Amino acid sequence: MKKILVIGNGIAGALLSYRLRQKGAFVDLADAEMPSTSSQVAAGIINPVTGQRFVKSWRFEEFFPEAMRVYRQLEQELGVQLWEERPILRLLATPGEVNDWSMRCALPEYAGYLDEQADAGGWSPVVKPGFQVGVLRNAGRVSFPNLTTAWRQKLQAEGRYLNQRISHEDIKSKLKDYDVICCCRGAMDADNPYFPDLKWKLAKGEALVIRLTERPADYAPPEMLKKTIMLTAIAPGQVWVGGTYEWNTSDKGPTKEGRKFLEEHLQQLIAEPYEVLEHRAAIRPTTHDRRPYLKQSDVDPRVFLFNGLGTKGALMGPLLSDEMADFIVISGK
Repeated sequence: MKKILVIGNGIAGALLSYRLRQKGAFVDLADAEMPSTSSQVAAGIINPVTGQRFVKSWRFEEFFPEAMRVYRQLEQELGVQLWEERPILRLLATPGEVNDWSMRCALPEYAGYLDEQADAGGWSPVVKPGFQVGVLRNAGRVSFPNLTTAWRQKLQAEGRYLNQRISHEDIKSKLKDYDVICCCRGAMDADNPYFPDLKWKLAKGEALVIRLTERPADYAPPEMLKKTIMLTAIAPGQVWVGGTYEWNTSDKGPTKEGRKFLEEHLQQLIAEPYEVLEHRAAIRPTTHDRRPYLKQSDVDPRVFLFNGLGTKGALMGPLLSDEMADFIVISGK
């Protein structure tokens, strides 16, 4: 039985260690439980159609069914809520946006994904007038904090969790105890010497958690709301507002500029007062072409990399983690 160390308990590391265990590997998971990682800051949104041109996400028909299956399976095994199938209401502000949306709705390949409706659903009491509303089906949200916390607790109870931060230099010494090490450390792997030639384009993201002060304490619209920013309820009375993109920055913390951007766009959408409960920030592990890295090191073939899921981690992680687990298990035979 192959003995494997997975480094990083974000969405990539949690899913990969889960898949490797399913395939019979002996797996330890190491993480220092740092709060400001991209998996902890992100809302875990699955969006089938993105961008200003309303284009379907890459390999969506493959990724989405497997994501639903795996998250529901993990819910049963871990006893926590992870998965919510939740439509996205896309606010359309200009005649051009309305026309482009209507044209997409008419295409056969977008049937079942795009629609139109007369109002903003559960958000209607707070959304400013003047928008037309498109609907995105086959969308959802995954609670990354619930997943990573429950998975850590399970492995801790089994003695399979190492509460430590493992640096690049530590990997060599850890290889004395493991057949394989797989790095899933998010932005930390951008300068990993075992993968020196990869092209990264890291993106800092910031988000707010707000409370709409004139709404009931348990206010939680069943839809997500999208314009330039995204709004989604993450708990009764708590709304996640995100996110920003700042390229090539070494500043990992929340900024005045990031908060200003989010609040300016938020105020363009909603007509009611709110209170900011939290301001979060993290560096996303984004690649130059937005495609994840599933790699075996040329420096040492015992070291692997599963990273670069970026903003699509909730969608792509379940299927790609299975492909990566197969790659690791088969490569060592």
